[in-house]
Amino acid sequence: MTTIGYNQKIVLLKYGFYDIKFHNMDSVCYFIVNLLSYLLPVRLAHLITRLAANVLFHTVYKNARRNVENNLMFIFGDKLKRWKRKQLIFETFQSFAFFIYEFAIMRKINQKTYKNFVNPVGFENVERALEKGKGVIIVTGHLGNWEWGAALLTYLGYHAIVIATRFKNPFVTRYYYNQRTKQGLEVVYLEDAVKKTLKKLKSNGIVAIVGDRDYTNQGTEISFFGKMTRFPTGALLLGLRTGAPVIPCFAIRRGMCKYDVIFSSPIKMMSKGYREEEFKEDMSRWAKILEGYIRKYPSQWYRFQPFWEPEKV
Repeated sequence: MTTIGYNQKIVLLKYGFYDIKFHNMDSVCYFIVNLLSYLLPVRLAHLITRLAANVLFHTVYKNARRNVENNLMFIFGDKLKRWKRKQLIFETFQSFAFFIYEFAIMRKINQKTYKNFVNPVGFENVERALEKGKGVIIVTGHLGNWEWGAALLTYLGYHAIVIATRFKNPFVTRYYYNQRTKQGLEVVYLEDAVKKTLKKLKSNGIVAIVGDRDYTNQGTEISFFGKMTRFPTGALLLGLRTGAPVIPCFAIRRGMCKYDVIFSSPIKMMSKGYREEEFKEDMSRWAKILEGYIRKYPSQWYRFQPFWEPEKV
């Protein structure tokens, strides 16, 4: 779940003959983007999305801009010149706007068209891992387009479980649920995750988890870009418990509505049982992989809060 954050309020929108009650401006934004995604050709929609991102960047998201800049400073230090840092900040907001639009048009991806949108790279790593018969855990971060990356699994022949958190806004929660399930994904929320994921892995299935934000505040502290911060442990603990290989995966934008979905080799799990220090080393391996992708694609990392603070749901 990724939000930018601004003052929330109840919004009543007149649409046709109906009064649609939204819980905050997030609802309105998603509703408008989804509506326009049906009406506008992709190139025009991309242009409008770019312009809207520019306006919102300069008017609404002052705190979020500052947070992104602080994150970039922490990652790159003095290696980035000021103009380059400012450019990356704007590109981050623009990329996230494209992500929201692309999520709205995810219905365009199907068995016949998916190769026009997503290109699997290294999927043989998943296929080899499945030969062990213990299932596979896909772990990713809020980088690139994790939604399209998950949808790709359906068209490669695997109906995966995706672990999700509920938004405060029920409209947005329902919208995300519908978009995901229409792609053949099984959406499982955190409170129901243990039983269902264990069953899926036992049947040699695939479970996909976004594993870079500790929404429950029950994670473990490890070094991330040289500073201790709390990371969620779910993906690696699940792998430790079941023996399922944990494979990092990232969907990286390569052009307008085009992504390479990169499936890496499984994380080498060194801990044989839950020994805290050994497990932290395993967690650190995942964090290092994520660091590498963030350094390479900083404007596709959607972190609009300081990452060293506990996540607020």
